[in-house]
Amino acid sequence: MTDYLQPVTRRAVVGGALATGGAVLLGGPAALGATKKRPRRKIKEPFLRDGEFNLGVGSGLPGTDEITLWTRVDGVERNSRIRLEIARDPDFKKTVLRRNVRVPEIRDWTVHTRVKGGPLKPGEEYYYRFETRKTSSEVGRFRTARPADSNEPVRIGYFSCQDYQAGYYGAHGALAEQDDLDLVVCLGDYVYEQTFYPGPDDRKDRLGKEKDGFVLTLPEWREKYRLYKADPNLRALHAAHPFIAVWDDHEVEDNYAADKRDPAKSDDVDYDIKDRRRNGYLAFFEYMPRLRTKPVDTRIYGSARFGKTAEVFLLDQRQYRDQQACGGELLVPCPDAETGDRTYLGAAQKQWFKDAVSESQARWKVVANQLMIMAVDSAPGVTINVDAWDGYGAERREILEHFRSKGVKDLTFITGDIHTFFAGTVHTNGRASTPAVGTEFVGGSITSLGFEHIITDATAREGIRQGLRVSSPHITYAELQSRGFGVLEARTDGLKVDYMTVDALDPKAKAKRLASFSVAPGSTEVVKTA
Repeated sequence: MTDYLQPVTRRAVVGGALATGGAVLLGGPAALGATKKRPRRKIKEPFLRDGEFNLGVGSGLPGTDEITLWTRVDGVERNSRIRLEIARDPDFKKTVLRRNVRVPEIRDWTVHTRVKGGPLKPGEEYYYRFETRKTSSEVGRFRTARPADSNEPVRIGYFSCQDYQAGYYGAHGALAEQDDLDLVVCLGDYVYEQTFYPGPDDRKDRLGKEKDGFVLTLPEWREKYRLYKADPNLRALHAAHPFIAVWDDHEVEDNYAADKRDPAKSDDVDYDIKDRRRNGYLAFFEYMPRLRTKPVDTRIYGSARFGKTAEVFLLDQRQYRDQQACGGELLVPCPDAETGDRTYLGAAQKQWFKDAVSESQARWKVVANQLMIMAVDSAPGVTINVDAWDGYGAERREILEHFRSKGVKDLTFITGDIHTFFAGTVHTNGRASTPAVGTEFVGGSITSLGFEHIITDATAREGIRQGLRVSSPHITYAELQSRGFGVLEARTDGLKVDYMTVDALDPKAKAKRLASFSVAPGSTEVVKTA
């Protein structure tokens, strides 16, 4: 397993892919700031004497014998080196690897290193830390991916939408305490480019030129990630479990599409969305536990295999899409949403997705999906959100009909974005009038507010609830009020999903089980079990 897939077009990643039975992404930021290489004198980089690890540590997507490890060092003035240690025990009495790693200024003093082979064995637990001569990071933990022939259960935590100002990260503390997670997936909106929601008085985002949370430049984006990642609960999550993130819109700008702004928003702005996207992407790659590579692209889509039980497919639903139908307007009839040749994934990613899922030999095909693939209609013919798959109906239908024609079974989507807990059956046109092909589990949000809070008019809220029941019968569970996350367990004998909720306005809140579901092998029926 590697950090990025072999290229499928000239836009795909071109560097360094190695086939190890279930490759995954991921591109890096080199192209964003790429310049022609020039010979230069090699300067010896010193080993750091001091330095602080104020953002903790993190591990990236695991392979059977590999892992990406991350940290950031404060108090550094020049390119330097620190030491990485990996052990079989948290006290480091059984150390299996020591290595010096770079702390580069050009990446805002963030450290990324990929450890492959050697002491790492499939399905084993390890501990790691970084050290200067005088200081040490906290201890992180990871487990390598299950062996290729494993039928063991695979447990995946997932979340999205964590506006810093909107509330506390108690949900992350609860996720950190979850036992035996193989992976945690962020489905987008890890940071917000501006503030959208009120929140506790001690939870303010005052970054940016106007101190209102609105960021544009690379230094501002870097400061944004430092604000979020300094939270103790988020630090605990990153230290506890291997992690991978896909971006949605707020890592750049609300409802952007490729290099264009939301058509429903004014173009009367004093900045270029392309510059804002470039800076947002650079900071994303710097602050995520991803391998540093030398590609000419910013590809984040790909897949990862966890034994015979599950394969996870990660999508990019922003970078390659066309603009939204009907001017991006919400809650209005939009005949164009189901027609036309607008693309959601882009040609290369769409073909990869169709092929990769159809050819997967894993029991459960788990799609990390930023926006809902089930249709969400408030009334017949009135989709709630054309920014989601509902606005790209022809491409949704093409992909899902392809999966059905290929006999794909045990397909499930884990989804973020909409700040609401949903569960139900995925049909080829998103609605119950066409054949079923899979299931979807939408995991709420960490802090960002949902329908019940954003739509203040009680009559309007009740109208949406009634409309969902009548116009979206394929959605068998809807909870519009709670914040939280999901935990999926893939087994040879079925799929289990738990929804957990945590009060984001209470810094001492504990997690509670909101609902539980199961799906039998070969079935597309979601059964509520608790």
